[in-house]
Amino acid sequence: MTSSAVKNAFVAVFAAAFLAWGVGDASAHGGVRLEQDECVIKIGPNTMHFIGYQRAGEEQEFCEDIAQTGPTVIALSAVSPDLRDMAIGIRVVKDVGEAKEKANLDAATVAYYPPKVYRNGIMTFEHDFKEPGKYLGIVTVSDDLGNEWVSRFPFTVGVFTFMANLEYILYGVAFTVLCGFLWYMLRVRAKKADSMTTRLA
Repeated sequence: MTSSAVKNAFVAVFAAAFLAWGVGDASAHGGVRLEQDECVIKIGPNTMHFIGYQRAGEEQEFCEDIAQTGPTVIALSAVSPDLRDMAIGIRVVKDVGEAKEKANLDAATVAYYPPKVYRNGIMTFEHDFKEPGKYLGIVTVSDDLGNEWVSRFPFTVGVFTFMANLEYILYGVAFTVLCGFLWYMLRVRAKKADSMTTRLA
């Protein structure tokens, strides 16, 4: 194998690893987006940070996909100063479809925290997710003039999704390609050594 072919093979492997990192980071946040390592929710003219994590096992923060069921801490923190004077509430519902949700919102609701003013700009709650599946977070913000804004974001609990795990899948592919390449190179070198030994014999 020529040096050019070797170089191209390594470039392909590292390009796959880089793609895995980039795509995984871009696709992991769904209804909330990532800005400077923060999960951000736009709600009307205002902005909030969204942080969630689970205490079980190794603590992992998330924006969209919760790895497993169980107690989960979710915090909403105000970025826009105006939010400190507004009432902030959140409802967590099962993703049963818009029609069923509208027909019986209470039946779809798994957690509800009515709007309340948080002077420190931080709303924190803990919910024990009993069932894996798809959920929606519905954040409501209202001011004392009667204006109200709503932001909805989807997330999953305990569900393996291809896009959420694409980063790890591509890393695995890159690692497999690299191992296969190294194995091939070792075989080529072994054959060359055998050939040299035969000629010298």
